[in-house]
Amino acid sequence: MRISDLVADPDLKIRLRVAGQDGRLGRPIMWCAPTEHMDPTPFLGVNALVLTNGMGLNVKDFRIWDAYVERLISVPVAGLAFGLGAAHHELPAGLVQACEAHGLPLLELPPEVPFVLVMRHVELVIASERNAELRKGWELADECTRLAADGHSLSEVLGRVAHAIEARVAVIDSDSFELISAGAGRTGTARTTLRLPSGESHRFQLVIEGIKSSVVLQPTLGPVAAVIAMQLSYTLGSSSPLHSPEAARFVEALYEERGASSTPLRRYAVEAGFNPDEDWGAVLIGGSERVAPAKLRAIAWRARVGLQARFGTVRFMEEAGLTTLLVQNRNGAVDLPDAVQEYLTDAPELSVVVAESGSLSELPLAMQLARRHVGPPGIRRAPPADLAGVVQGLPSLGLVAMSRRLLAPLAFDDGGSLRETLEAYLRLSGNSREICDELFIHRNTLSYRIRKIEDLLQLDLSDGYVRATCLLALAIVAAHS
Repeated sequence: MRISDLVADPDLKIRLRVAGQDGRLGRPIMWCAPTEHMDPTPFLGVNALVLTNGMGLNVKDFRIWDAYVERLISVPVAGLAFGLGAAHHELPAGLVQACEAHGLPLLELPPEVPFVLVMRHVELVIASERNAELRKGWELADECTRLAADGHSLSEVLGRVAHAIEARVAVIDSDSFELISAGAGRTGTARTTLRLPSGESHRFQLVIEGIKSSVVLQPTLGPVAAVIAMQLSYTLGSSSPLHSPEAARFVEALYEERGASSTPLRRYAVEAGFNPDEDWGAVLIGGSERVAPAKLRAIAWRARVGLQARFGTVRFMEEAGLTTLLVQNRNGAVDLPDAVQEYLTDAPELSVVVAESGSLSELPLAMQLARRHVGPPGIRRAPPADLAGVVQGLPSLGLVAMSRRLLAPLAFDDGGSLRETLEAYLRLSGNSREICDELFIHRNTLSYRIRKIEDLLQLDLSDGYVRATCLLALAIVAAHS
């Protein structure tokens, strides 16, 4: 209900005398406030429609009218409706001048239009609008409930909400960190926050940006906020597939795998909701004794909710000081370390290791390798292989895949000279003379190739540990060629 709606209704016979500033006629009317006080501001609220006959304002001094209107604007009210007949036969010139000066809409009510008629009309329209908003809210909540029940992600539910209210919506945690969002808000638009009904340990909120009107959003978003809170709680709770006993058993089995048959792992993967034949991603989030367990868990919650919007399948397992997340079926070109980075901007003290694997047989070795690198703060990729992984994986198809991944950058060398040089360099313990004699190359050529190999593999061949890893990888790949 707006000022312009009152003026447009021919039955009310209301005359617009002052339009006010740009946009003032579009302000919503929240309620009617009949008053004859010289200073009614203690009894007013934002966007009230003030109704007066001017009985207590039978004055001609412009300064009194100016002060009166200035007080109304400070609330601010939606407009002023002045009734003629009881105390004034025409609008006071001072009042008109003051409303024009302050940009307050001024309506003139003829004597035959009583305040009660205007009030009843406004109340009926507002009640109808509120019922429509409530109905819209429950219909939206019902639709979002069906989406959640059908297995759609929280991101998809938020997307439906954003589309319905034509605004940007986001879920933030107690630290005001944005977990997930949908829609787009206009620059400079108002920001409204609704608390999601959840436990005190969570304290999530729904943020709305870019709403096209200042109408209270509670009737529309109140019911759906409960749906979002339930889905969020389910995502983070122990009853969710993300945190199911099957997921925990699968992750534990991956950490315990020592190169035996992968048949149990395949069964565990299927029971946890994975496709054993797809690519895998793993994120290990750990903290030192100086990191509060509550903060570590809150960051892990962020990552779980955020990654669920970007990957078709997400599962996790929590243990003291470490949370392991497994992901599969990425949606679009998502780089896993970049995706994780978004959720750790305010937690540089945590240690996060990201590992990726092309097969289930390689996955246990890759995760165990990643676990060994948890410790130093920051986000890093786990190396494709290390000496412990090579030794641990013997014999294993995963070890073959890991070794091939380590040496894969050298495959772009069509002539095979880089791999041949690396093999000779490792086998001959870096003896330049012997290597050059065997390969019939100059020392400068050898130096150039070694630098290129180090750049491609992102390794330091002066490290004996690295040389041993590469030597074993070369032997394993050669044996399975």
